[in-house]
Amino acid sequence: MNRVMRKRRNAVVVAAFLFTSFASPVTEAKTPHSVVKETEFGTGIKTASAIVQYHNTCVWVQIFFISGQFFKGLRVSEGPAGPQFSTNKTLVESFPERLIVDFEATVQKCNPRINEIIPPDYATSLMTGATFEVSWRGGQETRTVRPLSSEERHRPGLRWDYFLELPSKNVPLTNDLVIETCLRGCLKRASITAGLDFLNRK
Repeated sequence: MNRVMRKRRNAVVVAAFLFTSFASPVTEAKTPHSVVKETEFGTGIKTASAIVQYHNTCVWVQIFFISGQFFKGLRVSEGPAGPQFSTNKTLVESFPERLIVDFEATVQKCNPRINEIIPPDYATSLMTGATFEVSWRGGQETRTVRPLSSEERHRPGLRWDYFLELPSKNVPLTNDLVIETCLRGCLKRASITAGLDFLNRK
């Protein structure tokens, strides 16, 4: 086998390994219009995903919006004035009074060796004590909001969850949520935009 083919094969193996490692800790139910996650706070709907890299550590982030059963069965379609949302054929225009945002992060080495076992405390110093700044953005207007509460959850393993409770009364469903996260004392910063238009990209 020549060198080029060997490199291609190794790249495919590493990519498959990363996908399997990232995907395995996540419990999701796919619907025709969304990816949902059942939590103690209600049904969460996936609104963003991204990979954040810090040196040789890759953090796969998924953002879920949660508020009781508000998002269960929520549908988005294109109307005359842009995206419009409905539940059971009833139009919905605004977020509920409060929103729980689940910033779900799964850590992994970006370039693991084949068959390498990642210890359950891997990247603990990177992920512990992550901080967040959030703002609602609609059109040209951006409004910073202060979380009402926040909670970090981590059991032994590669997955971390950060739950942020935000005020969201009368915020249009067409608005995006911009999440600025700080890892390891802000040695690594990342910005992720989450919004319900993500449903149309499924």
